[in-house]
This record gives sequence, structure tokens and C-alpha cells, in this order.
Amino acid sequence: MVSKYLKYNNISILIPARNEEPNIKILLPLLLKRYSQHIREIILVNDCSTDGTQNVLKKLKEKNSQIRLVNRKANPGVGNALKEGIKNLHPRSQYVLFMDCDFLANIDDVGIMISKIDKFDGLVGSRFIRKNSLNSYPLLKRLVNRSYHYLTRLFLKIPNSDLTNNFKLYKTSLVRKIYPLLSSSDFAVNAELGFYPVLMHARIGEIPVSWQERTKQMGLSKFKILKVGPSYLKVFIKLLQFKYLSPKKTK
Repeated sequence: MVSKYLKYNNISILIPARNEEPNIKILLPLLLKRYSQHIREIILVNDCSTDGTQNVLKKLKEKNSQIRLVNRKANPGVGNALKEGIKNLHPRSQYVLFMDCDFLANIDDVGIMISKIDKFDGLVGSRFIRKNSLNSYPLLKRLVNRSYHYLTRLFLKIPNSDLTNNFKLYKTSLVRKIYPLLSSSDFAVNAELGFYPVLMHARIGEIPVSWQERTKQMGLSKFKILKVGPSYLKVFIKLLQFKYLSPKKTK
């Protein structure tokens, strides 16, 4: 059952895609089949792909006018792709759903988010609320993730369990307030999108979701801890500055 406030065409779905040909041809039809009446647009940001991603997107776009394609030709990075997508949001969009191309196992969770969003300014899918939610999650990634959230609880007093997951449904008005604060070009933008709203006193809830490691058929993960670690550290420092040195922020 979906919220009475989310009846027709008011959700923008924003998906970054770099070499995601195997996944987008499955994900987009599933989203449109299940939630077409709620979707105003699906913005696919083709982030400098070198495979057949762009051709697949063009074919899907020809079949459905709700699909919008943004092509990036330089400076690849999830942060750059998401910021470009935010700039292209429809002016009448009321909500933005952020998700990745490989979230094929989370199609049902989209409906749960839609059904609960009217009580919040934003909802985040948490992989750490429910036991046995992680399938083949690398141990190092888990240790780093849990350590990062421990530090945010300790120094920022933020209790949420999984704000770095790129599975979020936010009010568009909140996304536009966050946008000027986004500085990361890589995966660390997910931390910015997660933590800044809480520091701005927005009502951010969480729902339990599962996480599935990519199979060979789904392509290689672009997330490399040693490469993006410094970016997450920079974000943490900026969050500290925002909380303790900036004028009081409200939602």
C-alpha cells in the first residue's frame, strides 16, 4: 500500500551509470513495471561509459518517455554524476529516489519507502538494521563502514545506522538545500547526502534492506576502499566543521 500523498508522477529516480549495460536493461523495466504511476522521470546519468550503456539507454528511452538520459563525457565519478543529475531534476519533482544500477534485489523496498515517506523528509535503506541482510559483503568494507558510523555517532551525535548507502528517498526541496554542500566527486558523495540532512535537522528515517554483492554477470564494482578512503575522511572533517563552526542550520 502506498502513501496517499504519492499518487501520481511526482518521484524523480536518479541513477548514476558507468559501464552498467548488464544491469540497466533489467533495472529500468522493473521500476517502470512496478512504479510507473509514481514516476515523473528516471534520470540515468551515463558517466563516461565505455561499454554499451549509452546504446541500451537510448533504446529504453525510445520506448518510454519517462526515461531521461544525461551523458557525461569527462571527469567520471559518482559524485560528479549525481550532482549533474540533481541539476537536471524536473522543476515539479517532489521526491528524489537515489539508487544504483545493481540494486536489483531492492525493487520491493522502493514500494516500502514510498508507503512511509510522508512521515519523513527522507528515508534511507539500511543494511545494518536486520540480521543476515548482507550477502557476500566484503569484511574490510564492513569494518570501514561500521567504524565510520561509529565516529559519526561519537563526534556528530548522529544515531542513524547506514547513511552512506546510495539508496535514499528524499523530498526534492531537501535535495536542493543539500546540493550546494556537495563537494565529493567520488563515492564519498553518498556520505554527504546521508549526513548533511541530519545535521540540518531534517527528519531522516531508515528501513531495513538487503545487500547483494555483484555477480560476474553484473559487472565489477567501482568502489575501491583505498582509493576513496581519503575522500571519506575529508567529508568527515567537513561534517565536523558544519556542525560546530557553521551558523545553526535548520531543515
